Amino acid sequence: MDLMLVRHGETQANLSKRWSGSKDLEITNLTDNGREQANKLGRWFKERRFEPTHVYSSPQNRARETAELAGGHWGLPITEMEDLRETGAGIFEGMTWSEIEQDYPKEADLFRDTRDWSHIKESEPDQDRRRRGARVLRFTIDNHSTENSVVMFAHAGIIQQIVCAILESPRLWGLAAKNTAIYEFSI
Repeated sequence: MDLMLVRHGETQANLSKRWSGSKDLEITNLTDNGREQANKLGRWFKERRFEPTHVYSSPQNRARETAELAGGHWGLPITEMEDLRETGAGIFEGMTWSEIEQDYPKEADLFRDTRDWSHIKESEPDQDRRRRGARVLRFTIDNHSTENSVVMFAHAGIIQQIVCAILESPRLWGLAAKNTAIYEFSI
């Protein structure tokens, strides 16, 4: 089976370096450039005559819109998968790092030193993030054949967790997932 993980297009939060997470905020919607990135990705798929058998998307607006713009020509249903939702950044969501340091100095210091989300109120615990990544991989393996080609439109944080599950690594890999980045795997 071929698995393709695709990050959503550019958002205002990306441009202003604001933390996005599992909430749909006004600043997490696609920008005009983000829509163009998704359309360009769709043209790239067409040029390569790429035709998946299954398409999944995070239920969040930015991933769903990217899936529709980049893959709408496939004529396949886009199945929303809750586990593809971005990892929750809790009280940091929608803020810049400077704002976080100003409003939550203790949490900012603890997070900077440890990268441990348990210090951040309302955030998704690391263990839950890892479980979701593993569930996405398990679902993909259990529900698709070796002849299938699966595309999942999601977010940088959960893509990192899925890659960890694929590599069977307890270490979180710091992938530089640019907007509409593609990660391809043969499983």
